[in-house]
Parts: sequence; structure tokens; C-alpha cells
Amino acid sequence: MSPLLVVAIAGLGTYLIRVSLIAVLGKVTIPPLGERALKLVAPTVLAAIAAQGVFTVDGGLRPFDVRHVAALIGGLVAWRTGSVAWTLVAGMGSLWLLGWLVPGW
Repeated sequence: MSPLLVVAIAGLGTYLIRVSLIAVLGKVTIPPLGERALKLVAPTVLAAIAAQGVFTVDGGLRPFDVRHVAALIGGLVAWRTGSVAWTLVAGMGSLWLLGWLVPGW
């Protein structure tokens, strides 16, 4: 099978899955508890992706380094401000600054 055909079939399949969910959810009423739970899916997935990058390396636990400190700083800023922008600035800024100040850590 050609790569172009594989990409076309995969694209059509994902499109049909999305359309079917929209069509089904348009006719179904989701209870309030379900709506509240769905609002937490995206932050949970992003937190899981970030935690994997901070705490693991090559399938094992990462030794303590600048990523842990930067994640802690970013978490504190997120908790205090509730701002995604300030959290990113503080987390990435501290990661870059600590990586520059303490090379090899």
C-alpha cells in the first residue's frame, strides 16, 4: 500500500470518528457532572505530558536537576496567579536561567 493511500485512509478515518462524535453528542444531553469532568480532561492530559518530561528519562526516574526546580517554580506561579502566560514565563524562564547558571546540572 502506498504511503499516500495510508495517509488518506487515516485522515478519512479520524474525520469520520470526529463527525460521528459531533453527530451523537448533538442528540445526547450530558449530565452536569459529566460536563464538569470533561472540562478537566485537557488540563489533566497536559499535566501528564509535562510530568513525564520532568520526572522520567529513558523509562526510569530522572535524577534531581533543573527541570524539577523549574517545574516547582512554574507550579508556584500557577497556584499564586492562575495565569497560564505567567506560569509559562516563570517555568521556562527559570529553566533557561538555571540551565545557563548551572551548566551540567
